[in-house]
Amino acid sequence: MYKKDSNGFRGDYDNIKQIKIITVGGSTTDERWIDEKLTLSNLLQEKLSNHLNDKFFKVANAGVDGQSSKGHIKNFSLWFDKIQNLKPKYVIFYLGINDAILLLVEIEKHPKFKKTFNTADNLEEEHSSEKVISYIKNNSALYNLYKIIVGNVIARNYGLIHGTDTWESSYEKKKIDLNLNNTQIKNFLNDYYSRLLQLKKYSKEKFEAKAIFVTQRVPKNHYLENALNAINKQTKKFCVDEKVNCFKLDENLILEINVDLYDAFHTRPTGNMKISDYILSEMVKIL
Repeated sequence: MYKKDSNGFRGDYDNIKQIKIITVGGSTTDERWIDEKLTLSNLLQEKLSNHLNDKFFKVANAGVDGQSSKGHIKNFSLWFDKIQNLKPKYVIFYLGINDAILLLVEIEKHPKFKKTFNTADNLEEEHSSEKVISYIKNNSALYNLYKIIVGNVIARNYGLIHGTDTWESSYEKKKIDLNLNNTQIKNFLNDYYSRLLQLKKYSKEKFEAKAIFVTQRVPKNHYLENALNAINKQTKKFCVDEKVNCFKLDENLILEINVDLYDAFHTRPTGNMKISDYILSEMVKIL
C-alpha cells in the first residue's frame, strides 16, 4: 500500500522526534509500487532498529519521483523547514540516476531529449501566484498531491517512475559515449559538485545532521551507464575532498534484472533487501 502522511513522508513513526534518518532521492527512494513494509527505507529502519535495540529509531522516506540533486536542495526550504521539531541525525541522499539523465539532457544526447526534464525539481510552478504557492506549501494534503503530480508528469517520459508503460523502454541498451573533456560536461559536473556541497551544508545547518551519499548503478551497457559513472565519480571525489560518508553501492552491489530490479532503475523487495543490508553494513561503522 502506498501512502504519505501529513508531513509528506512515507514512514511509521508516531512522533516527528523519533525520526533519526531521512532518505532523500527520486523514484528509487519513493518506491510508489512497493508496499510500505518492503521499501528500502523501511527495511533499513528495521535493520537499524534491531541492531541498536531501539524500536523508536525511525526512518522517514522523502523520495520524490523524478527529482535530482537540484530538487533535493529545494526540499530544505520548501518542505523540511516547515516541519516543526524535525531533527534527524542523518540525511541519506540516494542519488545519481536522475542527475545522469540531466547530464544527457543538457548535452542533448538523451534518447528522449527534452529540456523540461527537471520540472520535477521545481516543487513549485514558476508562474503561479504567490498566494497559491503559499497555500499549497502550507496545506499538507494538497502539497503531497501537488508534489506527486509535478514529480510524475515529466519523469514518466524518461522511464523514471513506476508505470508499466515505462518498463520496456527503461531496459534500452544503447550505450552513449561521452567525452569527459567536453566543456559542457565539465561545467555540468562542477555544478553537480556544488550542489553536493549545498546538500552537506543544509544537512548540517538545518538539522545538525550528517549527510550520507549513496551511489547508484544501472545494468551494464545501458544507455545511462557512462553518464551515471561520471556522476558517481564526482560524488566519490566530493566525499573524499569533504570527508563525507559515501556508500559506494555502484562498486559493491550487483542488482539483477527480473530478480532484484523490475526495470533498469527500480528495485523489487529482493533488491531492497540487498541494498538495505549493504547500507546497514556501512552505517554500523559510523553510528
